[in-house]
Amino acid sequence: MARIFSIAALPLACALLDGTEQPAPGTGASTDMPIVKLDGSAAGAVCLDGTNPAYYIREGTGSGADKWYIHHEGGGWCEGYPDCVSRSKTNLGSSKAYPASINQDSGYFSTDATTNPLMFNWNQVYMKYCDGASFSGNNATVNVDPATGTTLMFRGSRVRALMQQSLFAGGLAKATDLVVSGCSAGGLATFLHTDQWCDALKARSPGAKCVGMPDSGFFLDFQDPRAKPTSSAADEQPPLGNTNPGNYHDGLKWSFELQNATSGVSADCIAAYPEEEQYRCMFAEHSAAHQHSPFFPLQSKYDSWQTGHVLFDGSNATSVNTLGANITSRLLALSKANTGWGGFIDACHHHCGAWDSIRIDGDLVGDALVKWYAGVDDPTAKKVWNQDEVYPCAACCKP
Repeated sequence: MARIFSIAALPLACALLDGTEQPAPGTGASTDMPIVKLDGSAAGAVCLDGTNPAYYIREGTGSGADKWYIHHEGGGWCEGYPDCVSRSKTNLGSSKAYPASINQDSGYFSTDATTNPLMFNWNQVYMKYCDGASFSGNNATVNVDPATGTTLMFRGSRVRALMQQSLFAGGLAKATDLVVSGCSAGGLATFLHTDQWCDALKARSPGAKCVGMPDSGFFLDFQDPRAKPTSSAADEQPPLGNTNPGNYHDGLKWSFELQNATSGVSADCIAAYPEEEQYRCMFAEHSAAHQHSPFFPLQSKYDSWQTGHVLFDGSNATSVNTLGANITSRLLALSKANTGWGGFIDACHHHCGAWDSIRIDGDLVGDALVKWYAGVDDPTAKKVWNQDEVYPCAACCKP
């Protein structure tokens, strides 16, 4: 049965609508993850279409009972009114059709200790993404699409805060370990929000270890002059879940400004820019420099989403290699400038989901993560796994 939480206002303690308490973590062994539906009406923490948000959870067992893996779902962004309206009618903008449970048992969610040696028995949370701006918007008004009259809610930051509050009430507050993650737009959310998770945890459990592991979320801030810009006109909008080729900068800036994401992203980043440039904090390459938590990005330097959307001509090998050089240099610079930072930077042309398919310096991602996590505070420990190969590299995609 789905668990349904009601929160009267932020910040208050979570309670089940039927008055019972949330089960303590550590009792489940199934690979199924039941849904937890949240009542965000009082706090205005709702999806694009105004429905209540939700997450899925599998409880930790044994040595993982007080350790947590939290994953932000991905799925692009809405970068114009028609795009947002379309999204509001899908699971990326509405919770109406969410199933009562999901089965996640691969990659970072694997319950196999060989595949997922660090987190196989941890509490695992899958945060459903329904706001269109990487859990960052905080627009208090009800927006209306000028073309269709459809109402839209841009409240992703409130949704994330509501989920965080629910999880702290349900056992996260006593966590000894927390890995914050997500893929694609969820990977960007990881870059944007890991400090918000870690700071909140350490305020409750000062000795806790908390890190970020964004997967395929390091999108470069680039706008090709040949790209078609984002517009509110229906005939100029990309299909749902896509960005016009070369138009990533313009599209994400539109989303940041319309959704009022200023208070939803890193406050340290916002403080570093004048008001007219604060939109930069929506981009991973800018926001990452202002995070103080350790990060272990899983990132293809030839990310297949970026070659098709950040680049105007992703079929040009020279352009792809230039993209790869820029992604690599920025990630390596971050690892040198920030204590504990590392990374698994591969040269396979892919986007997300390469947990068991790429080996760097003899290690698959799961093994590299264990080594990095154990040595995150050791300045002599290996931090970066870098597959230094030129595009295209078919062999780079094989274990």
